[in-house]
Amino acid sequence: MEPGERRVVLKSKGGSIVVVDTISYVNENDRGNVVVGGSHFGKICGDQTSKFQPKGVILNDAGKGKDNAGIQGIFVLEKVGIPAATVSAMSARIGDGLSSYEEGEISFVNEAARKLGIAPGMRASEAARRMLEVK
Repeated sequence: MEPGERRVVLKSKGGSIVVVDTISYVNENDRGNVVVGGSHFGKICGDQTSKFQPKGVILNDAGKGKDNAGIQGIFVLEKVGIPAATVSAMSARIGDGLSSYEEGEISFVNEAARKLGIAPGMRASEAARRMLEVK
């Protein structure tokens, strides 16, 4: 994908699964969509995505980092009821949204995602489809 490119990998009546390399490309058009990206899922990424109210978000855990800094965004989204998950940095390239979607293996989930049956070890593409099915 080219820098700034947004790729719709699945479209349904309930919205779309949109792939971006960095969360900074998420915008108002993503309201009600599922976003899969290559960014880490630190707190700032949770803050950034929550204001656009997507159906769900999947980003990279970036190896979790010190004090689990790479996954704190899933808890930000939990507070507003948005399902969120990370893919393992060992399964998908950081900064490559398509790698997250196609190759990513779920490493961490928030409670909203867990309620949809999303769990560590699941393929990110399957997790994204489950998020998209939410009414």
